[in-house]
Amino acid sequence: MADGHRRPDHRPAPAVRRPEAPTFHRAAPERRVVARPTGIATPREPSVRVVTGPMFIDTASGTFQDRRPPPPPVLSRREFEQELSRLVRAFAENEENPGSVSCTGCRRCVSCMFCEGCEECYRSTHSRRCRASSHLTHCADCDGCHDSAYCVRSENCTRSNYLVLCRSCSECTYCFGCVGLAKADFHILNVKYTRAEYFRIVESLSAELGLER
Repeated sequence: MADGHRRPDHRPAPAVRRPEAPTFHRAAPERRVVARPTGIATPREPSVRVVTGPMFIDTASGTFQDRRPPPPPVLSRREFEQELSRLVRAFAENEENPGSVSCTGCRRCVSCMFCEGCEECYRSTHSRRCRASSHLTHCADCDGCHDSAYCVRSENCTRSNYLVLCRSCSECTYCFGCVGLAKADFHILNVKYTRAEYFRIVESLSAELGLER
């Protein structure tokens, strides 16, 4: 073909080669070998004082005030016995009845009501001539009884009702002259009776012994 009508050249253009980026290599750090200490170092005293217990710190003057109670005194046997005897004498001389209401002739009774001639009782009501007892109701001449009602001339009985001349009975009802019974009723001299027999015999015994009815 003529020079003026040459076909375009379709060969791909040669690839342009880019220069490679330079690479840098870091040198490895040197390793140090530290020898272990051969001895144990003594710790230095702390610069801040450690305070334990109830203490007061005065930040203005930098002083400490110990507010802990003093240690209890060490008593000898003689000193202990003397102090105990003094307390017993002081208690025996005191005849007040703190917390009691309408009590007559009572001594050292606490929180009792409407009692007569009782001594060292606690929370008893309508009782007469009882001693060292607690929570009694309508009892008479009882000693060391507790949580009982309508008992007469009984000793060391607990949680019982309607006892007469009984000793060391617990949770008993309607017993006469019984000793050491527990959860019993209608007994006379530790013998079981029917209800009718019990009241018949007790009425006769009360008149014979001159007991209050």
